[in-house]
Amino acid sequence: MRGRNWLVRRVERRLEPELGQLRYVASSRRIFWKALIPCLVVGFVFGTIAEFVSPIRSTREAGHFNDPVLFVTASVLTGLLLWGMTFLGSFRKLLVFDGGMVAKYSQKQTQVLIPWSDIAPGSLKALTTADGSDPDRRLVARQKVSLGAGGRNALVFQARETFWVFASDEDPRPLVMAVQESLRQAGMADAVRATSGALPAVVLTGRTTLD
Repeated sequence: MRGRNWLVRRVERRLEPELGQLRYVASSRRIFWKALIPCLVVGFVFGTIAEFVSPIRSTREAGHFNDPVLFVTASVLTGLLLWGMTFLGSFRKLLVFDGGMVAKYSQKQTQVLIPWSDIAPGSLKALTTADGSDPDRRLVARQKVSLGAGGRNALVFQARETFWVFASDEDPRPLVMAVQESLRQAGMADAVRATSGALPAVVLTGRTTLD
């Protein structure tokens, strides 16, 4: 199964007694390339501050910036380290089990577990945009939670009086079909029929209110 890495397998073993078999892994990723240059600039700022804060070790030394290679290397590495911290929100997955969906599972404190009984099946809908922008940014609701990292497609559904959005560059069709199959396996025939309008994806052209 694509996307079934060691972390997913660990969660699968932990939740299998409660949710049953893992059916599908939807992936979402977004690399913040626009943040690279600002992070490098901050790295050089930190490097410059370090040059002036660090005392000159000897009167024979030329003074500050006497080792430009070390200065540039340390500054670039600092910038790359700062940029690397953006990766914490760059990769997201949505796991479809027999008994529900799971997201943000890297830690038990942040894990989101939504059983099928909590979801309004008729609210399940695939979304996309004509210009390739993130559909999540066009959705408005009193309570909305983003589960994905971003993308040109999205799956939205309502549960616990909240709209949940998983945006990704992947085709939403396999995800919707996996949800429908899991509902079918759970014996929720009425819910499967209620999700029949989830496809094809609705093309958003402007601001859309979910409530």
